[in-house]
Amino acid sequence: MVPLALVGMSYREAPSAVRAALAAIDAEVGGPSQQLLDAGQVTGVVRIESCARVEWLFAAEHPAWAAELFSATLIGAAENPDRLRPRVRHGAAAAGALLRVAAGLDSVAQGEHAIGNQVLRSFERAHEAGTVCRNLHVAWRGVGEMLGKARRILPQGRTGGVQQLVIDRITDVPRDASIAVFGLGEIGRAMLRALNDAGFLAAESFNRASMRAFDGAVARAEVVIIASGAPHAWLTLPPGEGRQVFDLGSPLQIVAAPGWRMTGLDELLDGHGAVLPDAEYAALEAECATSAEKICQTLLAPPPSDTLAAMTAIRTEFMQNKLPGLLEGLPPQRARKLTSEVNAMLHEFISAARREPQ
Repeated sequence: MVPLALVGMSYREAPSAVRAALAAIDAEVGGPSQQLLDAGQVTGVVRIESCARVEWLFAAEHPAWAAELFSATLIGAAENPDRLRPRVRHGAAAAGALLRVAAGLDSVAQGEHAIGNQVLRSFERAHEAGTVCRNLHVAWRGVGEMLGKARRILPQGRTGGVQQLVIDRITDVPRDASIAVFGLGEIGRAMLRALNDAGFLAAESFNRASMRAFDGAVARAEVVIIASGAPHAWLTLPPGEGRQVFDLGSPLQIVAAPGWRMTGLDELLDGHGAVLPDAEYAALEAECATSAEKICQTLLAPPPSDTLAAMTAIRTEFMQNKLPGLLEGLPPQRARKLTSEVNAMLHEFISAARREPQ
């Protein structure tokens, strides 16, 4: 079996508060995924987080067993009081589901590019933490290659993520209205770009370093958008008198907003979203299927033995450093022919050894 498992909860399976809480306990020292690593149940793990989902990609000799163990932990966690069940995929289905997530096919805004970047950064963080094994390196490379092809199928800017859902909610707001965006991370920057692209020319962005300026902007803003990523709610807004505020945090960032018309992340995600045209959706889906098959073939192929690696290194050393000296004095055409013949012969030796049972 393909040694991969994917366990996840998106906006469809659990609200943002539950997803954020489960991700937080796993990020702690000795969290559930680390326990699986320590017990040898898995050989690697990558945790993928976005505003709409949290996914765990595992590499394991017995992926179905590892996935069920981890799933049971999430279901029984105190942070999941309603015992909401995550989605579980293993084997080839896990590879396919991972690529569909990265391509944005499972997003509320289909084909969004931001999720692919978040998946790649998740692999980078796992690599820095030392939890990426050989099998996860194969998956990582496959995601990167697929995203390169997906970008050609769907050019940048054709669809948006959660920021487009906000734009869809403020179509009746004058384009010269004051809009305050709090948060300079990826979502905050994407939100500001989306506002500018939609013609909202009086949108400004802030962070904690410019908190005083943000307070002043809130007093005059017709719309406020909170895109910070604190681990718990922290912001209290002054009375809003019917103005709009959007909280894109997971968990929610606003403690209180008296008088504001507030829309949280879960309400946004429960909307209709943005759907790709059939042709582009089919092209992305086909690319995901092809890339998933390539990942699976690579994972199922036996790795080269130490002997084969040593033989390859010896051939390279001989061809590059020893043979040229042995051919000195020969006519160039004769030297090239001998080089070709020797290289072909060594290649046949290694190919024959590779075909032998290991």
